[in-house]
Amino acid sequence: MEIDRVVGGRLEKARRRKGWHQGELGAAVGRSESWVSQIERGVASLDSVAMAERLARIVRLEVEFLLAFDVRYSAGPKATRPVRSSGPVAGSSVDAPPDAEGYGVVLRRVFTLGSLAGLTTAVTGLSPDAHAQIGRASGHGVDRAAAEELRAIGAAYRRSYRSFPASSLVTVAHHQVQLVLSLRPKDQPVGVRESLLAHLAEMAALAGALLAIDLGDPELAEGYLDLGYQVAKETGSAEIRALILAGRAFPAAFGGDGESALDYALAAVDTAGRGASVRMRAWTSAVASEMYASTGDEHGFRTSLEEARRVVSGPVDDERWGGIGAFDLAKADAYEGSDLVRLGRFAEALPALDGAIGRLPAEMVRHRCSAFVSRAEAYAGAGEVEAACADGHAALDLAEHVQHQETLRRVSALHRGLRPRGTAGARALGEHLVDVRTVMRSATRRLV
Repeated sequence: MEIDRVVGGRLEKARRRKGWHQGELGAAVGRSESWVSQIERGVASLDSVAMAERLARIVRLEVEFLLAFDVRYSAGPKATRPVRSSGPVAGSSVDAPPDAEGYGVVLRRVFTLGSLAGLTTAVTGLSPDAHAQIGRASGHGVDRAAAEELRAIGAAYRRSYRSFPASSLVTVAHHQVQLVLSLRPKDQPVGVRESLLAHLAEMAALAGALLAIDLGDPELAEGYLDLGYQVAKETGSAEIRALILAGRAFPAAFGGDGESALDYALAAVDTAGRGASVRMRAWTSAVASEMYASTGDEHGFRTSLEEARRVVSGPVDDERWGGIGAFDLAKADAYEGSDLVRLGRFAEALPALDGAIGRLPAEMVRHRCSAFVSRAEAYAGAGEVEAACADGHAALDLAEHVQHQETLRRVSALHRGLRPRGTAGARALGEHLVDVRTVMRSATRRLV
């Protein structure tokens, strides 16, 4: 298969960067030199999630991008791939050579499942054993190993929220929801049922959040969010319930209903306090800070953000969710700067946003996108037109990559405010805005 040759070529280049022979790599993963040769030549496929993870760890490829859904389900222009950087700068592109040092993708083999009830596409990343189990599962039992492998695949999808195009990722999440429903989880043994339902809730939450926050379609998002919330209640997952409640705050705020947005955010904080991870508790408090700022409540904003910082400054237990809701002190700076912009405190916002942009990793494309547009608004409010335009361009570059409709809306409003100045920078920003809107509209037309 062509995809196997791509896998092999990338693995070979990563191995050579380490200066290893095929036999050395084989020994490191408990396989023969011949096996490595077959993988690198595309004669054989990587045959399990566990092996792909071991190889990625050893040759320093990104585990988050082990699955090929950015290619298999691409719905828009070819996605570029951000490279890790310790010092990203304003306006820097996310484009990078496919084999840039410190970044790599192993394209996973796609296994066709056949005619499961309600399933409309293939499933990516399953080992042959798991594939065989699920292929027989309509009306039959699924073993625990196959269910856990689905969870591992889902974890990679969730982490990839940070940098993958929304229309590609929502398509995969939709298909995962269909797959789990076709397996009739309530007919499975208890342990398997719990694992499948957790995967269902996570994928429904991912699809709903992408549609509501990134793609600007809250109406379509509702079905996924309702499904995810009900399943999360059944399984007792405070993590997913908190995520969905906080996710509902954003479209409410975008629609001008600040009071409802704040109600959702505070409900998310309360839910997260009943068993969610440290990062989820911190993130929901930060979301509440944003909703307070949107209603002009500076005390509420300050109190909530201080709580978010306090929580994430201590021991961090895990990242049960990953992607959406990922939170650290750099993101706290981004929230602070954005909240101050909402309160009209532009000069105060700039240092916080400078710090956030300097510290947010390059792979956190969505988070950097929001930070750049917030800093553009701060510069505009402070009367620095050219700096505002430069950050507007940076935000549009990132928004085009991940298809973030809210950033497009905010840059559009920014441009309308700058346009009367009649500067060359404002005119160029308007042209860039039209180009990105056209590309994003074309990409999102191809959704499920």
